[in-house]
Amino acid sequence: MKIKDRVALVTGSGQGLGKAIAFALANEGAKLAINEISLNEVKAHETVLELRKMGTDAEVFLADVTQESEVNEMVGEIITRFGRIDILVNNAGINRDGLIHKGNIQNWNAVMNVNLTGPFICTKAVLPSMRQNNYGRIVNISSLTARLGIFGTGYYASTKSGLIGLTKVTAVENMSQGITCNALAPGYIKTDMMMKYPEEQLQALIAKIPAGRLAEPAEIADVVAFVAADSASYMTGAVIDINGGYFI
Repeated sequence: MKIKDRVALVTGSGQGLGKAIAFALANEGAKLAINEISLNEVKAHETVLELRKMGTDAEVFLADVTQESEVNEMVGEIITRFGRIDILVNNAGINRDGLIHKGNIQNWNAVMNVNLTGPFICTKAVLPSMRQNNYGRIVNISSLTARLGIFGTGYYASTKSGLIGLTKVTAVENMSQGITCNALAPGYIKTDMMMKYPEEQLQALIAKIPAGRLAEPAEIADVVAFVAADSASYMTGAVIDINGGYFI
């Protein structure tokens, strides 16, 4: 897929889907900047050790994606370490369930800051370097909740819908500079976050999925690797649905 020696920054990649994305890119030969918040520093270093054991050039870069000064500093450190940033995967995200009529602004702001403001800050930070190099691949992790009205997902769905808008504008503004921007809208994935739900609730959810199961993180990560490759140069502004048939 022509990713060899490309430098990839994956936010929130010390665990879960972000970690799977990092490994999918590493398997194609990318160099990895593993980003996490300080709270997850141990997991980030464990991920880097695993990547290095398979021969990948990888490093941990701690930064809170909601803080522009931290992100700008991180991007500068990555460019100093690796020489450039070719790929940005905006994966870091949080969730708060709640009904809109019972919602509170604190939950709204928390989810909005990480899931939408964070990708904006990170995208803004990497674009000058990408535009100077006339190359870039930006992949935003949206969600099935941006495509369907799912009960109780008001905070999360709003951010993931906004991320699709950010994707399209980023795409149209930067295609002439050799930079693509696409979004993935995954359905339900077998991550620690999902597995915390009660078994009865999980089974009821799975019953609605034509595939009859949750997605494996690697199934989403492999699509990220495809979109992030040199060979995906004519694909931009797209929203790719990966949900086992849920959104049909």
